[in-house]
Amino acid sequence: MKIQENHSAWGSIESLVNTYKIMDVEGNIVPDIEAQTAVKRALTARVEFFHNNKLLKTNPFDEKGVLVDRQYFRNDFTEEGYELYRQKVPAWLKSKASSKLPPDMKILERGLAVIRGEKK
Repeated sequence: MKIQENHSAWGSIESLVNTYKIMDVEGNIVPDIEAQTAVKRALTARVEFFHNNKLLKTNPFDEKGVLVDRQYFRNDFTEEGYELYRQKVPAWLKSKASSKLPPDMKILERGLAVIRGEKK
């Protein structure tokens, strides 16, 4: 199976956050506010990290500095950004580091250092 050249890489933050739900005492499915807050914090930190390290080709912020919640495609990343996305982001999202307050970016920082070191 061939992957599309400009495939979707990241969904919007809100679309991912809204999937976190729990069952309340009455058996209703309701938003899991605690999990949603942690996930939103991690996903926002991820976009900020990629922006601050010039790993995105597009500016994720509007003219007021507010993060624009959008979907990201392969072509939105630099080559280094796409490599980091593939190699380290999944592990970082599964780690406790992404859930910390504020999220611990060391996994991504080390991964980026390796990628940039290999390119020199």
